[in-house]
Amino acid sequence: MRGHVFIVDYLTLPKHLECLFVGTSTRGRDYNISLLADMLRVKAGDYIFFYIQGTSKRKGRFFGVFEASDDAVHHITGDAATNPDLPLKLIYRKRIKPYKVYPKGVLEWEALDKLPTYSKELLWTLIYRKFRATRGNTMLFPWETERLISLIETENNGEMIKCENYSFDQDNFTIRESSVGSTCEMGTPTTVSQDETKRSETHFQAFVNGKLNLFRNTFFPDIFGHNIVWIGNEVFAGSGMQKIDLVTIEKIDETSHIYRLIELKHPKSTTGINSAPSQLEYYVKWAREDIGGHIIGGKKFNIKPILISLTKSANAIPDDVRTHVEGLNEISSSPEIWELDYSLTPNKIL
Repeated sequence: MRGHVFIVDYLTLPKHLECLFVGTSTRGRDYNISLLADMLRVKAGDYIFFYIQGTSKRKGRFFGVFEASDDAVHHITGDAATNPDLPLKLIYRKRIKPYKVYPKGVLEWEALDKLPTYSKELLWTLIYRKFRATRGNTMLFPWETERLISLIETENNGEMIKCENYSFDQDNFTIRESSVGSTCEMGTPTTVSQDETKRSETHFQAFVNGKLNLFRNTFFPDIFGHNIVWIGNEVFAGSGMQKIDLVTIEKIDETSHIYRLIELKHPKSTTGINSAPSQLEYYVKWAREDIGGHIIGGKKFNIKPILISLTKSANAIPDDVRTHVEGLNEISSSPEIWELDYSLTPNKIL
């Protein structure tokens, strides 16, 4: 299960429902590569949830369940980005469609603050996101998606809305059936070009997110996986707010998966290549379920740390970095180091 939570308010949620789209905002600006990277992660068929922020009169709630209609991300700028009658610009947009839509939302307290029977049932990704409160589009791990769907189903006693058009009842704070649908401007489909990867690590991350395919991945499958069933970027890893650049889950068979924890390095990265081994070591320890970590099913034999360096020239990895990453084999499965030059020619170092 692949799920994503989009942050809305009581003014924007009706428009999302009536026009069946999700969008992200950077207030007045027309471009933000981090928002684009997040949106390019969302693929056709992924589950979409809305979190409506609380007010002095209403508590915050999670609503669902919709799904992404396709892989396309649309970019819209200027005054058009406030269409249809929005209080802020939503510059990156994606079409959605109903999956199983429930009228009532589950309270934030129920989803995040009420202690479940088992700590593994906590929605850690959303709890971490709440610490920072800066992300309008947050992915959920598969078990978190399943948990949130279950909470919403339980809140509604399994009773869905079955209709073609939706709106929002602001008096009762519920999704309701609408007699008519609406349309809105979506903008132009957008991606990140290969040449743009030179600009920053985030551009590189966004480019990769746009290129990865679910189930039959053809974009460097030896690095990212062939049968990818889940993609995450900027994955919160602990209360210290460390974030894993990319995570992919590859399904090997009905009972086996490989969890790739990927650290990206770029000539303009804020931290140099020498920090990568210690970052990967932390991620592995945070992830491994068998030593108290957070990735359910993650063990020494299926957690794979990977360092990918976008570089101007090949063979630029220092020997001590290679040695340190290779040593991670003691706590993980076959760590790897790859270099990609600006033409995306791969060079496997480890």
